[in-house]
Amino acid sequence: MKFWKACHRFAVCLTLVLSLPATALDEVRYSTYDREQLPYDRYYIDLLTLVMEKSRDKYGDFRLKGVNVGKTQTNIFTLIEHQKVVNIIWTMTSKQREETLQPIRIPLFKGMGGCRVFLIRDGQQDRFDLIDDHEQLRKLYAGQGTDWPDTEILEANNFNVVKAKVHTTLYDMLAKERFDYFPRAIYEAFPEVKLHPELAVEQRFIISYPAPFFYFINREDTRLAQRIEYGLTKIMEDGSFDEFFNANPYSKNAVEQANIKARKVIELENPLLTEATQQALSALNSNSACH
Repeated sequence: MKFWKACHRFAVCLTLVLSLPATALDEVRYSTYDREQLPYDRYYIDLLTLVMEKSRDKYGDFRLKGVNVGKTQTNIFTLIEHQKVVNIIWTMTSKQREETLQPIRIPLFKGMGGCRVFLIRDGQQDRFDLIDDHEQLRKLYAGQGTDWPDTEILEANNFNVVKAKVHTTLYDMLAKERFDYFPRAIYEAFPEVKLHPELAVEQRFIISYPAPFFYFINREDTRLAQRIEYGLTKIMEDGSFDEFFNANPYSKNAVEQANIKARKVIELENPLLTEATQQALSALNSNSACH
C-alpha cells in the first residue's frame, strides 16, 4: 500500500511539473547570406548579444542564430515583414523602412553611419587631390546599392550614382572603372580594403549626413521590440555601451583611422528621416554624423 501511495504522489508531482509553463526562450534570427565580406557585422552581432544579456533579468534566456537567407536588404525586409525565417536586421533607417518594420530608435553606431569616406582604385589619390569642392565631386560617379537609403540621399543632393542590386559586386565594379568612388561608413572602409587590395581609402574627403543605424523587427513582435529597447537603454545608462564601443575592433579605431579632422567635410541633407526619428536623435543628441 505504501508503495502505491508513493507512486501516486510521484505521478501527481510529475503532472504538476509538466503542466508548468516552459521558460521563455527568445530566438533572434539574422541573415548571414553572402556576409563573409562584411566582417564588421560582428559589431552588430556582439552588440545584440550584449543587449540580450543585459535584458536577461527581465526577459529570460535567448538564442542568436544566423540563417543563410536574404540576398539583398529588400529581401530581408520582406522576410521579416512576413515573419519568415529571420526576425531582425540592422541597417540604416528611412521613411519607407520605418513604414515596413518596427525600428528600435537608438543609434547602434552613435550616429556615425552617415560619416562616409570613399573607396577608390589604388593609385588614384592624385585624381581626388585635384578636386577643390563638392561641385567637382558631383561630376564623378559614386557606386551604391539599388535599395540603399544612401542612394536616395546622394541623388537628392544631386550626386551621380551607379547602382548595383547585390552589394558584393560593387567592389569589382569599382576596380573595373564602372564608377569613380564608393562611399562607405568609416568603420566599413578600412576592413574592406584589406579584403580588396586593388582598392584604397581616399584621403581628402568625407561626406556627412544624419543616417542612424537601427535594429528593425516585425511590427507584431512586441516582446522582442520591448526587450531590445530595454537592453539598449540599459547599456546606455550603465555605461556598458560606451565600454563596448571603445573596445570593439570595428569601432574603437574608426575615427582615428579616418583622420576626420584632416578631411574636408561635405555636409548633405537627408530627406528620408521620419519626424519620430528626428525627435529621437534630438533627444539623444545624435544628429551629427561626424564627431
